[in-house]
Amino acid sequence: MAVSEERVKELLVLHQQIEDRCALVDEKYSLTACEPRLDMPPSLNLEKLVFTPKTEEELRALAAESVNALMLSKERSAEKTYNSAIKSYEAQKQKLTEQADLDYDKAQRQLGEKKEDIKRKVADNGLYFSDIAERFCRLAENDSSSVTKEIYAKLDLELKALSQKATDAETLYNETLAALKEERQAREDKAYSDLLQEEEEERVAIEKYNNGVEEKEQKYQASRAKAYENAYRAEQNRTLKNTQLYADLGETGYRDVISREKYAVCIDMCTGLTRREANVLLSFDSFFDNALGNYFSSFLNWITTLRAD
Repeated sequence: MAVSEERVKELLVLHQQIEDRCALVDEKYSLTACEPRLDMPPSLNLEKLVFTPKTEEELRALAAESVNALMLSKERSAEKTYNSAIKSYEAQKQKLTEQADLDYDKAQRQLGEKKEDIKRKVADNGLYFSDIAERFCRLAENDSSSVTKEIYAKLDLELKALSQKATDAETLYNETLAALKEERQAREDKAYSDLLQEEEEERVAIEKYNNGVEEKEQKYQASRAKAYENAYRAEQNRTLKNTQLYADLGETGYRDVISREKYAVCIDMCTGLTRREANVLLSFDSFFDNALGNYFSSFLNWITTLRAD
């Protein structure tokens, strides 16, 4: 049974993994010191925060905006109260004026009726050519004139009183606006002061955070330097040990140690393959022959012990 295309791809991956493991063996027995590889990045790369203070103009604008809604509400309420009062006074003035005009018209009607009554009574007494009727009519006109003066004098007083109320309302309104203007300024100043305090607290918090980041980076670099030193020392010891082993075994013996360990790696990683799959691994290239040296034949013999498909 042929090995599927998908399985061939998986075997290629396994081949590369075996190569990588064998490369580690070469590195382990290298006679020259290698640059230590640390499983630690060069830096923690912790990002510092940037504090960007707002300008006074920006802070003032924010402060004004924060109190604007409240102050507008108060200003509009004062304006509404003032306009309502003025409207009421104007309505009262109109009503009083209309009533005064009605009272005047009534007085004029009463004067006319009184004069007609006088003329009728004089005629009833046969005094057609007497000046009595004229005198009584003048008296009635004088009385009516006095009533008229009283009507409009009263109206004038009432209108003046309402005008004074309107003036007082305007004065109160202007005073209220002035007080609200002062209140607005005071609130804006307080809001500005609060914003300055918030900015300072933010600056301090960011500075503290950035100092912490810097401290962490310094500690990390110290730890990394220590790890590098240990790794470097270990690499030097490894090289020294390998050099001694090489001197003891000679080149052939030393190469045999490397090949034997690679052989163990290949056995470990190929365990579980079928015989056909193992042969596919061999067919990719000459890696196993080159890597295993004298142990290549042993590896081929081991493959024959694998289960068939």
